[in-house]
Amino acid sequence: MFTGFVLDKEDRSIARSDLYFKELFSRSGLHLYKSKDQKGLSEELFVVRMYGLTTDMPKKIHKTRSKVQVNRPCIIK
Repeated sequence: MFTGFVLDKEDRSIARSDLYFKELFSRSGLHLYKSKDQKGLSEELFVVRMYGLTTDMPKKIHKTRSKVQVNRPCIIK
């Protein structure tokens, strides 16, 4: 696992680490709501992660309460 970023000079793409993205989010005033790795990609590629961000600080959820929060992204069933 790498911690910075990698520049591919051949195709001019940049791969950033999870830690690097989290630092960028923090500096931008964004908060991580949830992250998930994409499945089905080649093993030789870097891990591709999806991020759900919010401008509000996530509230702690008590174990006795429902995990669905008001005004938060969720899957509609």
